[in-house]
Amino acid sequence: MALMRFFKTPKNQKFDYKPRYWDPKKEALEERLSKYDEAKKGDTNAVKNRLKKGFKGKGSSMDFRQTRAIRNKELKRSNRVLLMVVIGLIIIAYILFEVYLTEIVDMME
Repeated sequence: MALMRFFKTPKNQKFDYKPRYWDPKKEALEERLSKYDEAKKGDTNAVKNRLKKGFKGKGSSMDFRQTRAIRNKELKRSNRVLLMVVIGLIIIAYILFEVYLTEIVDMME
């Protein structure tokens, strides 16, 4: 028996894996529709849950990547605004020193 195995190499195993299609948008839509249907029937717990979710804000329904992308976009925008303000202040200070420096020095003496 051992000699037979020595000469025959084992074959590769074949797997019969059939992936299922998953649409997260469709699933989210079906979940929202079922919640509204429950709310229409007069289920008080469904109404309370819907109101709670509404108060959590728009960020609660997004996934982590979307919220991170939005935060990065807002951070870049605020950094640009800050940079523009600093550059504007530097320009204004330069102009004031150029125009009024001699008057300031005369006042000090």
